[in-house]
Amino acid sequence: MKKFLMIYASVFSFIWIGTGIYAIITNQPSHYGVLLFGLAFSFTIFLASWFSNWLIKHYKKIDTMTKNLSIKK
Repeated sequence: MKKFLMIYASVFSFIWIGTGIYAIITNQPSHYGVLLFGLAFSFTIFLASWFSNWLIKHYKKIDTMTKNLSIKK
């Protein structure tokens, strides 16, 4: 799951940052805005991927702890 999320985030980050760099090279209007949006989008999607992976790990820990407690009773 983590590998898929990181590949997904990397592809979309590459697209948005590439679009921003292309906009700067071709001197399109609001080219810095496009690049900043791409960087912010990349940061956000990587942060969301990391957070979802962290949540899944902790849910698995809690699930095993719950199973152990219910078996002991």
